[in-house]
Amino acid sequence: MNKAFGVQVTVAPSGLQEAKIAPVIVVAKDDQDAALVAAEAAGEGAQAETLRELTEQEIKEHGLDLREHGALKALPMLNL
Repeated sequence: MNKAFGVQVTVAPSGLQEAKIAPVIVVAKDDQDAALVAAEAAGEGAQAETLRELTEQEIKEHGLDLREHGALKALPMLNL
């Protein structure tokens, strides 16, 4: 069964540009799978860290379907 996780993705662009950090929600099997899905979605040079599993209430608030493995939803700010 899939679960939903809050993940922080860091993308370090080439050159001297500052790294960008994006909070996302990922539907995945476990915390490691969530980090992998998020990093792959962000592209080359991205790193992801799973912060925590979302509660049932948070899953409903974000309208997530746990049957959709790999579903990813960007958040406007980190509020996990």
